[in-house]
Amino acid sequence: MAQATPLLAQEREWSLNTTDTQTFLVFGVPDTDDVGLSFWCEPGKPGMSAFLPEPNLKLKRGQKLPMKILTNGKTTTLPASADKDDASGLFTVEGKFTQKSSLVQDLRKGDAVTVTVLTHSSTYPLTDADFDGFIESCNGIAQPDN
Repeated sequence: MAQATPLLAQEREWSLNTTDTQTFLVFGVPDTDDVGLSFWCEPGKPGMSAFLPEPNLKLKRGQKLPMKILTNGKTTTLPASADKDDASGLFTVEGKFTQKSSLVQDLRKGDAVTVTVLTHSSTYPLTDADFDGFIESCNGIAQPDN
């Protein structure tokens, strides 16, 4: 059975950040390292990633595993891999998908998203997540300064 983590969602918020080479849609506490879930892409390229800190599982660097994302009543399983942040010692899991994935539309329409990695699940609200701006930026359409 999946183990759920209580989240401090009242402190976290969605923010869209764009540089010349990457776009991030992050659910976290502004101006801190507290990030619950993020999505990122390189503008003009079809690939996207879902990125999740995973301190509750025993993982190995480079470990291949599934990342299940449930939103809008649909579950999508992404190929994912684990990595270890050398500075913090914490593991992260990154799941890959493309802009053509049905997950993109499901995330745009959903009220919440549940991400499951092995036996651990976390749920995040999608209220105020600017997926339209994220997709536009990933498509290479310039975003106004945040």
